[in-house]
Formats: sequence, structure tokens, C-alpha cells
Amino acid sequence: MSSLSMNKVRGRALNANAQNTNNFSMWMEPLSHRQYPVTDVVTPTMNAVVTSDGTRNTITARPGLTYNNARLDVSGSVNPTRWTVGQTINTVFLEAQDISNLNVLVARGTHQVATYTYTPISNNSKIIVEYGAIYDISGWNGDSFESRIEIDNSLNIIGKRYQNFVDYTGGGTRSSTIFPICGAYTNSALTPRKIMIMLQNDSDDPVRLYGASFDASMKITEISR
Repeated sequence: MSSLSMNKVRGRALNANAQNTNNFSMWMEPLSHRQYPVTDVVTPTMNAVVTSDGTRNTITARPGLTYNNARLDVSGSVNPTRWTVGQTINTVFLEAQDISNLNVLVARGTHQVATYTYTPISNNSKIIVEYGAIYDISGWNGDSFESRIEIDNSLNIIGKRYQNFVDYTGGGTRSSTIFPICGAYTNSALTPRKIMIMLQNDSDDPVRLYGASFDASMKITEISR
């Protein structure tokens, strides 16, 4: 065979090899990068997560989830990192001994009667604070009292209640009472927040707060916004 004929054979062989390579890429690309029909389902179930086994047109049903009903069954805890608006992120319930609630007489002036430092879980949330306590007030009429929920300092007031007594014999209270009290703080950081329950006494009569576990409580609810 002449050298010219050998070159033609060699050239045709190289072209055929290149074409086969191109054909292989053309056929394999849809399987690895595009959607393709499912031909086999392993262990089908009504509640399942379906995943490919990575080797062929097969999905495996894993019990736990229904696509349409979004039913999720887990044996361990769930720790999400994102929440829908209004969804509860965390809830803390505290009794009197957990919030430094004082079983004392609160005299004239402004006093901190309960406090707790809460660390937010989300940097885009609302922190709802609810506080209630049993109390009684000594003395006569004409007195006024105010309760507040403050976050970090006196400039961040998120809740307020007021109680005023009519200034004559037999006069009762004609206002909202100082406890329970609630409020919400708009949070944008993971910085710990000091929650303070304040009581302002503008009277010469003391307010007695009771400190047994069932006498006072604070509930903190963090929700997404």
C-alpha cells in the first residue's frame, strides 16, 4: 500500500475516534445535567423524599415527607436557619426565681423589679415579652404607679401600664393596672438583650411584690418578621 493510502486510513481513523468522543459527550450530557424520565422507583411509599441514586434513571423513596401536604416525620430535633413571617423561632418561660423577681416593698422612685438577658436566635425577628406578677398596694388614695418593659436601657420602652387611685375617701383605681404587662421589640442582631421590668412609684405608699414561683412569670417569644 502506498504511503498516500496509509495517510488516508490514519486520517479516517482519527476522524472516527473524534466523532465517537463527540457522540459520547452528546449522549451523556443530558443524563448528568438535564432532566430525564424516571423509569424505576425503588420502595415506593405515600410519604417519601425521592432522591436519585446517581447511577441510573432510578429514584429511591425515603419515608418522611409528602410533597403536597408537606408532612415531615423526624426522629431527632429540627434546627432551621430560616423562618416564614410570623413563625415562632423560640419560646422561653421563666418563673420568679429565674428573673430575679423581688419579694420586697417597692418604695417611691423607679425600681427594677425583674430582669432577664435573652440572646436572639435570629437577626430579623420580634421579641415579645410578657410579664405578670401578684402585688398589693398599701396606703390611701391619690396614688399613681407605672410599670414598663425596657430593653437594654430606659430609652427602649416596649411596654407600659399605669394605675391611678382617685383622691377621696373610698376612691378606687380608675385606670389599667400595672401588671400584667407585655410589649414587642424589633430585633436586628444576635446581640444578647437585657429585658428589665421597671416599676415607677410616684406615691409615698409602697408596692409589695410576691416572689414565689407561681407569683410572677415572664414569657419571651421570638418570632420571624
